[in-house]
Amino acid sequence: MPKKFFTVADFLRWYTRYDLKREGHAWVKTLRYYLPILVPTVIITISALIYIKPFPDQQTFLAIGQAGSGTDRIGKEFTNYFKGRGLTLTIENTSGLEAGLQKLDDTASKINASFVTSGTATGKDFPNLVSLGSVQIAPLWLFYRGETINADDPFEYYVNKKIGVGADGTVTNKIFTRLMELTNPGTGNRPNFQKLTHIDAAKQLRDGKLDAIFIVNSYDSEIVQSLLNDPSIKLMSFPLADAYVRKLPFLQKVVVPKASINIDAIRPATDITLLASSVNLLVQKDVHPAIQWAFLLASEDFYLTKDHFFNNGQKYPNYKDKTFPLSPIANRFYTSGQPELFNYLPIWLAALLENMWFIILAVFLVMLPIIYKVTGLRSFISQKFLWEHFWLLRFLEDELKGATTKHSIETIVSRLESLDSEVSSTWVEDKDMRHYYNLSRCISSTLSEAKKKLAQQSE
Repeated sequence: MPKKFFTVADFLRWYTRYDLKREGHAWVKTLRYYLPILVPTVIITISALIYIKPFPDQQTFLAIGQAGSGTDRIGKEFTNYFKGRGLTLTIENTSGLEAGLQKLDDTASKINASFVTSGTATGKDFPNLVSLGSVQIAPLWLFYRGETINADDPFEYYVNKKIGVGADGTVTNKIFTRLMELTNPGTGNRPNFQKLTHIDAAKQLRDGKLDAIFIVNSYDSEIVQSLLNDPSIKLMSFPLADAYVRKLPFLQKVVVPKASINIDAIRPATDITLLASSVNLLVQKDVHPAIQWAFLLASEDFYLTKDHFFNNGQKYPNYKDKTFPLSPIANRFYTSGQPELFNYLPIWLAALLENMWFIILAVFLVMLPIIYKVTGLRSFISQKFLWEHFWLLRFLEDELKGATTKHSIETIVSRLESLDSEVSSTWVEDKDMRHYYNLSRCISSTLSEAKKKLAQQSE
């Protein structure tokens, strides 16, 4: 080396000046040598990246049902959560959650995630969809006007009365039909079952055109809040709630405590027992793992940071409704909780590491010896070209011994001079420097001998 290096800057300066170009040429020669192996390796690596899909390149569209519904509120909270983590979520209002489910299952639709109410569909009918779990409860509200009604079976009580049962094909209508058939088999579609939107049904209830309306929606929805806070509207209790839950496991029992709606007016005047379903979040199977993690973490954040009227002792999100198979990503979430990586890394990177940790570990174990070999390539390159030059020198020495004509000796001299020039431009590793100078001296010695023999031929 030209001098002793005192700093990294000194080393880099001298290396750039003396060895960088030479080593670059050496690596170019090595890459050409390994080209048959390098090309398939690159192809396999690119294929693996395409399969793993480390970046969430797809757009995410979430169907959230009608504007003003409880799922509408959740969807907006999810949008803010995604935005804060560098992801984009577009929410799409539909005529109801049932419509959102149909769009989610339609391959021609851009919707790839949707809220779905338990009890309205099963995974058998939608094999391309998986569940991320339940994100909140959806109570079954039965509002009415007039005198207080005490009936063991509210559905039997209203079987012959005018009642709003939700628009055709909606979650409300499906669950009403299922509950009505449970205790009143063969009821079917009656003229007094008015298939109206929630807004129209509420208006007709207030106008006295309906005796009651049935709604499946969260406590926070605008329509439910407007009815709960209307003094002229009463809320029906379900005394047989436990029996309903036993018959239909997707349901659960919740209670509206006495005076919890308005403590000054003591509304309701007594505890009201309700039935409730749950709101599940479904996604298409091929939705990127990072997006699934974002949905799960957004659901947990929504539960932990917002006030919830019904505290039924359950944590959300959860996997209570098993009518749809659980996503593998969600299964890891419910089994192990949120990985620590998500506290420090962007969601896409944390999701990649979490989803591929076993592959990364396997690759690392395989790569250790490969890395060792690759680091040894520097020495291999240095030694390979040195020994190639040594072998060529030996060949030229043998040629020189057998050369008897002036022309053959001149040819050997020319090749020795070319070899000397090539060796002087060849990069060698520091530990092989002694071989470099040994080779250089041997070439000089052989060249001197060749020129002496050439001079003797000229005499």
